[in-house]
Amino acid sequence: MTFLAIIVVVFVFAGMIKGMIGLGLPAVSMGLLTIAMSPFQAASLLIVPSMVTNIWQLFAEGRVWTFVRRFWSLLLGIVVGSVWSFLPTLSQSHGQSSEILLGTMLILYGLYGLCVKNLPHLGKYERWLSPVVGYIGGAGTV
Repeated sequence: MTFLAIIVVVFVFAGMIKGMIGLGLPAVSMGLLTIAMSPFQAASLLIVPSMVTNIWQLFAEGRVWTFVRRFWSLLLGIVVGSVWSFLPTLSQSHGQSSEILLGTMLILYGLYGLCVKNLPHLGKYERWLSPVVGYIGGAGTV
């Protein structure tokens, strides 16, 4: 099977999983693509599909400015975390440490999805939690 065929099969399979059970396309794709390539290469391949699906979902809802007004501090935290991060990232990792980190995160994500039935309602903490979560998310994806 050629390299391109592997990539196509992974994205088709990840898309089917996303449609059936709602598990994120990037999480499934990342886990499967790292079988054939480095985590850095796999993450690079996910940029365009992730952006397209996220923008599609945002505009399909039809309330873009409502979301922007609510989550502006989260978005600002993502930008700040992406630009000025003190956290180690996958691109700074060498050897097996990035693969171990990625595998651990995917396992935790899967276990969380399987074990947690009701997500806690954190609305009362949203004002101060949004920029913190945004920063960590931005710093971790650089």
